[in-house]
Amino acid sequence: MDARNKWYLYPDSAGAHWYPTLYVDGHGRGGVTAAWEEYIRNELTVPTVVSLTHVGTTYNPGTRTGQVQVECDNSGAEAIDAALQFAITEDSVNYAEPNGDQWHNAISRDFVPDHFGTPVSLAAGATDTVTVPFSLDPSWVEERVELVVFLQKTSLEGDTLVTYQGLAASVLSFTGVEEPELLAARDLRVSVSPNPCRTGCEFALSGAAAHGARISVYTADGRLVSSLDAAGNRATWKRAGVARGIYFYRVNAGTATAEGKLVVTD
Repeated sequence: MDARNKWYLYPDSAGAHWYPTLYVDGHGRGGVTAAWEEYIRNELTVPTVVSLTHVGTTYNPGTRTGQVQVECDNSGAEAIDAALQFAITEDSVNYAEPNGDQWHNAISRDFVPDHFGTPVSLAAGATDTVTVPFSLDPSWVEERVELVVFLQKTSLEGDTLVTYQGLAASVLSFTGVEEPELLAARDLRVSVSPNPCRTGCEFALSGAAAHGARISVYTADGRLVSSLDAAGNRATWKRAGVARGIYFYRVNAGTATAEGKLVVTD
Protein backbone atom coordinates (compact mmCIF):
# COMPACT_ATOMS: atom_id res chain seq x y z
CA MET A 1 0.00 0.00 0.00
CA ASP A 2 2.86 2.39 0.81
CA ALA A 3 4.33 1.82 -2.65
CA ARG A 4 0.96 2.65 -4.24
CA ASN A 5 0.61 5.77 -2.08
CA LYS A 6 4.12 6.87 -3.05
CA TRP A 7 3.23 6.42 -6.71
CA TYR A 8 0.14 8.63 -6.33
CA LEU A 9 2.18 11.49 -4.85
CA TYR A 10 3.20 12.23 -8.44
CA PRO A 11 0.23 13.85 -10.27
CA ASP A 12 -0.68 12.83 -13.79
CA SER A 13 -2.14 15.61 -15.95
CA ALA A 14 -4.37 13.10 -17.74
CA GLY A 15 -5.88 11.94 -14.46
CA ALA A 16 -4.41 8.47 -14.72
CA HIS A 17 -1.32 6.64 -13.48
CA TRP A 18 0.30 4.11 -15.76
CA TYR A 19 2.67 1.34 -14.74
CA PRO A 20 5.37 0.54 -15.64
CA THR A 21 6.56 3.94 -16.82
CA LEU A 22 9.14 6.53 -15.86
CA TYR A 23 8.68 10.11 -14.68
CA VAL A 24 11.86 12.13 -14.16
CA ASP A 25 12.48 15.86 -13.88
CA GLY A 26 8.80 16.55 -14.44
CA HIS A 27 8.52 14.75 -17.76
CA GLY A 28 6.85 11.46 -18.60
CA ARG A 29 9.44 9.24 -20.30
CA GLY A 30 7.03 6.44 -21.10
CA GLY A 31 7.27 2.71 -20.62
CA VAL A 32 9.73 2.00 -23.45
CA THR A 33 13.34 1.81 -22.27
CA ALA A 34 14.70 3.23 -25.53
CA ALA A 35 12.73 6.43 -24.90
CA TRP A 36 14.63 7.35 -21.75
CA GLU A 37 17.72 5.15 -21.45
CA GLU A 38 20.14 7.72 -22.92
CA TYR A 39 18.54 10.50 -20.87
CA ILE A 40 19.21 8.59 -17.64
CA ARG A 41 22.80 7.90 -18.64
CA ASN A 42 23.38 11.60 -19.19
CA GLU A 43 21.74 12.54 -15.89
CA LEU A 44 23.99 10.13 -14.00
CA THR A 45 26.99 12.24 -15.02
CA VAL A 46 25.58 15.39 -13.35
CA PRO A 47 27.33 16.05 -9.98
CA THR A 48 25.36 16.53 -6.76
CA VAL A 49 26.21 18.37 -3.52
CA VAL A 50 24.63 15.59 -1.44
CA SER A 51 26.33 12.37 -0.36
CA LEU A 52 24.77 9.44 1.51
CA THR A 53 26.80 6.89 3.48
CA HIS A 54 25.83 3.85 5.54
CA VAL A 55 27.42 4.40 8.95
CA GLY A 56 25.59 1.89 11.16
CA THR A 57 23.16 -0.13 9.05
CA THR A 58 22.61 -3.64 10.42
CA TYR A 59 20.43 -6.70 9.73
CA ASN A 60 19.84 -9.82 11.84
CA PRO A 61 18.72 -12.83 9.71
CA GLY A 62 17.56 -14.65 12.84
CA THR A 63 14.93 -12.05 13.73
CA ARG A 64 14.65 -10.59 10.19
CA THR A 65 14.95 -7.12 11.71
CA GLY A 66 17.51 -4.35 11.48
CA GLN A 67 18.10 -0.65 11.15
CA VAL A 68 19.15 1.64 8.34
CA GLN A 69 21.55 4.30 9.60
CA VAL A 70 22.60 6.75 6.90
CA GLU A 71 24.74 9.87 7.12
CA CYS A 72 23.49 12.70 4.89
CA ASP A 73 26.06 15.32 3.95
CA ASN A 74 25.34 18.65 2.24
CA SER A 75 28.53 20.09 0.77
CA GLY A 76 26.62 22.85 -1.04
CA ALA A 77 26.25 26.53 -0.22
CA GLU A 78 22.48 26.39 0.32
CA ALA A 79 20.32 24.70 2.98
CA ILE A 80 18.36 21.61 2.00
CA ASP A 81 14.96 20.59 3.36
CA ALA A 82 14.09 17.11 2.21
CA ALA A 83 13.06 13.62 3.35
CA LEU A 84 15.14 10.47 3.50
CA GLN A 85 13.11 7.85 1.68
CA PHE A 86 13.70 4.20 2.60
CA ALA A 87 12.26 1.47 0.39
CA ILE A 88 12.62 -2.29 0.76
CA THR A 89 12.60 -3.97 -2.66
CA GLU A 90 12.60 -7.60 -3.77
CA ASP A 91 13.97 -8.77 -7.12
CA SER A 92 13.12 -11.74 -9.36
CA VAL A 93 9.59 -12.25 -8.02
CA ASN A 94 7.77 -14.96 -9.98
CA TYR A 95 4.07 -14.19 -10.43
CA ALA A 96 1.96 -14.77 -13.54
CA GLU A 97 0.20 -11.51 -14.49
CA PRO A 98 -2.83 -11.49 -16.83
CA ASN A 99 -0.68 -9.72 -19.46
CA GLY A 100 1.76 -12.63 -19.52
CA ASP A 101 4.56 -11.14 -17.41
CA GLN A 102 5.98 -13.78 -15.05
CA TRP A 103 9.08 -12.15 -13.56
CA HIS A 104 9.04 -8.84 -11.71
CA ASN A 105 12.14 -6.96 -10.60
CA ALA A 106 12.84 -4.33 -7.93
CA ILE A 107 9.34 -4.68 -6.48
CA SER A 108 8.66 -2.11 -3.75
CA ARG A 109 7.69 -4.28 -0.80
CA ASP A 110 7.55 -1.50 1.78
CA PHE A 111 8.36 2.15 2.44
CA VAL A 112 9.66 2.73 5.99
CA PRO A 113 8.30 4.37 8.07
CA ASP A 114 5.88 5.29 5.25
CA HIS A 115 5.81 6.81 1.75
CA PHE A 116 6.49 10.32 3.13
CA GLY A 117 9.92 9.32 4.48
CA THR A 118 11.87 10.87 7.37
CA PRO A 119 12.28 14.69 7.34
CA VAL A 120 15.86 15.96 7.08
CA SER A 121 17.05 19.59 7.31
CA LEU A 122 20.65 20.19 6.26
CA ALA A 123 22.26 23.59 6.61
CA ALA A 124 24.95 24.52 4.09
CA GLY A 125 27.97 22.31 4.76
CA ALA A 126 26.11 20.32 7.44
CA THR A 127 25.80 16.59 8.12
CA ASP A 128 22.97 14.67 9.77
CA THR A 129 22.46 10.97 10.52
CA VAL A 130 19.08 9.30 10.12
CA THR A 131 18.22 5.96 11.77
CA VAL A 132 15.16 3.95 10.70
CA PRO A 133 14.31 0.47 12.09
CA PHE A 134 12.84 -2.10 9.71
CA SER A 135 11.71 -5.72 9.46
CA LEU A 136 11.26 -8.18 6.59
CA ASP A 137 8.08 -10.12 5.94
CA PRO A 138 8.63 -13.91 6.27
CA SER A 139 7.59 -14.39 2.61
CA TRP A 140 10.35 -12.17 1.19
CA VAL A 141 13.49 -13.95 -0.02
CA GLU A 142 16.43 -12.34 1.78
CA GLU A 143 18.89 -13.05 -1.04
CA ARG A 144 16.77 -10.91 -3.37
CA VAL A 145 16.02 -8.03 -1.00
CA GLU A 146 17.69 -4.63 -1.35
CA LEU A 147 17.61 -1.65 0.97
CA VAL A 148 17.13 1.49 -1.12
CA VAL A 149 17.53 4.94 0.42
CA PHE A 150 17.37 8.31 -1.31
CA LEU A 151 17.17 11.94 -0.26
CA GLN A 152 14.26 13.64 -2.00
CA LYS A 153 12.52 17.02 -1.94
CA THR A 154 9.10 17.08 -0.32
CA SER A 155 7.52 19.70 -2.59
CA LEU A 156 6.69 19.20 -6.23
CA GLU A 157 8.62 20.89 -9.01
CA GLY A 158 6.40 20.60 -12.03
CA ASP A 159 5.01 17.11 -11.56
CA THR A 160 7.98 15.40 -9.94
CA LEU A 161 9.87 15.27 -6.64
CA VAL A 162 13.55 15.96 -7.23
CA THR A 163 16.00 13.40 -5.81
CA TYR A 164 19.43 14.56 -4.62
CA GLN A 165 21.21 11.25 -4.10
CA GLY A 166 20.56 7.56 -3.44
CA LEU A 167 22.03 4.25 -2.23
CA ALA A 168 21.05 0.63 -2.85
CA ALA A 169 22.57 -2.49 -1.27
CA SER A 170 21.64 -6.09 -0.53
CA VAL A 171 20.18 -6.53 2.95
CA LEU A 172 22.59 -9.44 3.51
CA SER A 173 25.59 -7.18 3.02
CA PHE A 174 24.88 -5.79 6.51
CA THR A 175 24.96 -9.11 8.39
CA GLY A 176 28.56 -10.23 8.08
CA VAL A 177 27.14 -13.40 6.49
CA GLU A 178 27.79 -14.05 2.81
CA GLU A 179 24.85 -14.54 0.48
CA PRO A 180 24.29 -18.19 -0.56
CA GLU A 181 25.03 -17.30 -4.18
CA LEU A 182 28.39 -15.85 -3.19
CA LEU A 183 29.26 -18.85 -1.06
CA ALA A 184 28.52 -21.20 -3.96
CA ALA A 185 30.65 -19.10 -6.29
CA ARG A 186 33.59 -18.55 -3.94
CA ASP A 187 35.99 -20.04 -6.53
CA LEU A 188 34.23 -18.56 -9.55
CA ARG A 189 33.44 -14.90 -10.11
CA VAL A 190 31.69 -13.53 -13.17
CA SER A 191 31.31 -10.04 -14.62
CA VAL A 192 29.21 -9.25 -17.69
CA SER A 193 29.72 -6.22 -19.92
CA PRO A 194 27.77 -4.48 -21.24
CA ASN A 195 24.68 -5.32 -19.23
CA PRO A 196 22.10 -4.25 -20.42
CA CYS A 197 23.30 -5.25 -23.88
CA ARG A 198 21.99 -4.88 -27.43
CA THR A 199 24.03 -7.10 -29.76
CA GLY A 200 25.77 -9.26 -27.20
CA CYS A 201 28.10 -9.18 -24.23
CA GLU A 202 31.34 -10.56 -22.87
CA PHE A 203 31.62 -12.79 -19.81
CA ALA A 204 34.85 -12.28 -17.85
CA LEU A 205 35.64 -15.05 -15.36
CA SER A 206 38.02 -14.99 -12.41
CA GLY A 207 38.83 -17.16 -9.42
CA ALA A 208 40.35 -20.59 -8.98
CA ALA A 209 37.71 -22.28 -11.17
CA ALA A 210 37.66 -19.69 -13.96
CA HIS A 211 39.06 -21.94 -16.71
CA GLY A 212 37.05 -24.52 -18.61
CA ALA A 213 33.67 -22.97 -17.80
CA ARG A 214 30.43 -23.46 -19.71
CA ILE A 215 27.87 -20.65 -19.85
CA SER A 216 24.13 -21.22 -20.36
CA VAL A 217 21.57 -18.46 -20.98
CA TYR A 218 17.90 -19.03 -20.09
CA THR A 219 14.62 -17.22 -20.56
CA ALA A 220 12.69 -16.04 -17.50
CA ASP A 221 10.59 -19.23 -17.58
CA GLY A 222 13.67 -21.50 -17.66
CA ARG A 223 13.98 -22.26 -21.41
CA LEU A 224 17.58 -22.65 -22.62
CA VAL A 225 18.41 -19.95 -25.19
CA SER A 226 22.06 -20.71 -25.87
CA SER A 227 25.20 -22.15 -24.34
CA LEU A 228 28.88 -21.57 -24.99
CA ASP A 229 32.26 -22.61 -23.67
CA ALA A 230 34.69 -20.06 -22.30
CA ALA A 231 38.06 -19.70 -23.99
CA GLY A 232 40.44 -19.26 -21.10
CA ASN A 233 38.67 -16.88 -18.77
CA ARG A 234 36.48 -15.12 -21.33
CA ALA A 235 33.45 -15.87 -23.48
CA THR A 236 31.54 -13.73 -25.98
CA TRP A 237 27.78 -14.19 -26.21
CA LYS A 238 26.08 -12.95 -29.38
CA ARG A 239 22.41 -12.02 -29.30
CA ALA A 240 21.56 -13.75 -32.63
CA GLY A 241 17.76 -13.55 -32.79
CA VAL A 242 17.10 -13.31 -29.05
CA ALA A 243 14.19 -10.98 -28.24
CA ARG A 244 14.55 -8.09 -25.82
CA GLY A 245 13.82 -8.97 -22.24
CA ILE A 246 15.29 -10.31 -19.02
CA TYR A 247 17.35 -13.50 -19.13
CA PHE A 248 19.34 -15.49 -16.61
CA TYR A 249 22.75 -17.07 -17.03
CA ARG A 250 24.45 -19.92 -15.22
CA VAL A 251 28.19 -20.56 -15.33
CA ASN A 252 29.40 -24.07 -14.51
CA ALA A 253 33.08 -24.84 -13.96
CA GLY A 254 33.65 -28.16 -12.26
CA THR A 255 31.80 -28.05 -8.94
CA ALA A 256 31.70 -24.24 -8.90
CA THR A 257 28.68 -22.36 -10.23
CA ALA A 258 27.67 -18.73 -10.58
CA GLU A 259 24.37 -17.21 -11.67
CA GLY A 260 23.15 -13.79 -12.67
CA LYS A 261 20.71 -11.71 -14.68
CA LEU A 262 21.21 -10.48 -18.24
CA VAL A 263 19.10 -7.65 -19.68
CA VAL A 264 18.71 -7.46 -23.48
CA THR A 265 17.45 -4.21 -25.04
CA ASP A 266 16.82 -2.90 -28.55
